[in-house]
Amino acid sequence: MSSHHKFLENLWIFSKNGTPIIEIFHNTELDSSLLGLFLTAIDNFSKKIGASDLKSVNIGNRKFILTSCLKDNIYLVGKCNLKVKDKVVRKIFKIFTQFFEELYTVDEIMSQKWDSDLAFFDIFKDRIDLYFKMSNL
Repeated sequence: MSSHHKFLENLWIFSKNGTPIIEIFHNTELDSSLLGLFLTAIDNFSKKIGASDLKSVNIGNRKFILTSCLKDNIYLVGKCNLKVKDKVVRKIFKIFTQFFEELYTVDEIMSQKWDSDLAFFDIFKDRIDLYFKMSNL
């Protein structure tokens, strides 16, 4: 697996309640449980005050970009440099969301049929790796 894409430094998948499911590339000492709870809390707050879904959060010189899939039960979260345009990451996330939704169902993920065996996500990770290899040609 490639360590990361030229734009994305980290990529995580969280449940809608902020529980980390898997970290696709691990380039940080950041606690994914805290990140998931933090982003979920901000998203819930923004919805309660009538704003739209949370799209991104800037922290220092980095930003965290979010997108949902599987009927808003799953969040893909990417960390990148603040200079990277959101639309570049969103374009990649659109493809990743298609990959994820082709491979998994809400029931499989939320019921943890995969029983915390991260090998369950190997096909998804392979598709991401292939995407990055192809985009570097």
